[in-house]
Amino acid sequence: MSSISRCLLPSTAAVVLSGCSLFGSSAPSTPSAGRAAVLELDPQPPVSFRCGQRVASLRHFGELATLSVDGRNWTLRPERTASGMRMVSVDEDDTEIWVKGNAARLRLDGAEQPECRIEGAKPLFRAVGNEPGWRLDIGAQGMELLADGGELRAFAAGPLVIDTSGQRSYQGITAGGELVALVIDGLCQDSMSGMPHPKVVEVRWQDRVLKGCGGDPAALLQGEPWQVNDIDGNRVQDPARLTLAFTVDGRVAGIAACNRYTGSYALSGEGLRLSQLAATRMACAPALMDEEQRFMSAAARVQGFALTANGVLELKAGDRVVMRARRN
Repeated sequence: MSSISRCLLPSTAAVVLSGCSLFGSSAPSTPSAGRAAVLELDPQPPVSFRCGQRVASLRHFGELATLSVDGRNWTLRPERTASGMRMVSVDEDDTEIWVKGNAARLRLDGAEQPECRIEGAKPLFRAVGNEPGWRLDIGAQGMELLADGGELRAFAAGPLVIDTSGQRSYQGITAGGELVALVIDGLCQDSMSGMPHPKVVEVRWQDRVLKGCGGDPAALLQGEPWQVNDIDGNRVQDPARLTLAFTVDGRVAGIAACNRYTGSYALSGEGLRLSQLAATRMACAPALMDEEQRFMSAAARVQGFALTANGVLELKAGDRVVMRARRN
């Protein structure tokens, strides 16, 4: 268990918290001396499930939830179950939804509905680890831990989020006990793929402690442009005239010594790939044109990337570094 103190939530309309927040909200500011910080239990963002031709919307509100289908609404209470999250109508025992990760079983007025799948189920945050392999997905519906080849599946709805300097803790209750994920700001390299990630992650469930990496690797590339310092081990003439800018929509652009260029990039479990780059056709001095050709050739060979401890971006072809770049 981390050193962050636990915060207990009673099932009332308001709770008194100090340094804690509900899933998806930031922690409240520290109250002034002699006063308590009161946080209203706002409902969580709704989660939409597609069940055949029907759409079911589930919204958590503290320990309870509301279910909306075809204009009808039910208030749901949690029901103990061996796996997943089962919520049953407080007024009608034959209406319920049983969520297991991104899928759910829906029963309305005693009638079983087609299998439900979350619409737009891409997680807000994903962490992975090896030896043994595991994956943690945190989304609008809660957090789900998968391990042991999929045989271990633990789900916690509406976890608490506790933010402190440089780290965030997610804490929730599964059918098998407490699930805690500690996410720390810091460069983390996947031990199998070598892919860099922006977060170090430690997951605790029952007697297991799982360590790995999390966050979108693309976040390490995006932002301010990179200036290329060397190509294939050779220094460039002017790093300000050789740049790489990665955008959130999968585009890459910059200056290639002489001309401006644009293209796209893709990240996968295998690494980083750049598309064929399209450039303007302005003529420059022979030395700049030569450097531009070397840049284009190196870009076409990129298969992955790494970040060094001192902030140097290394673009690689296999184990070989084809370009090094820095930010100002």
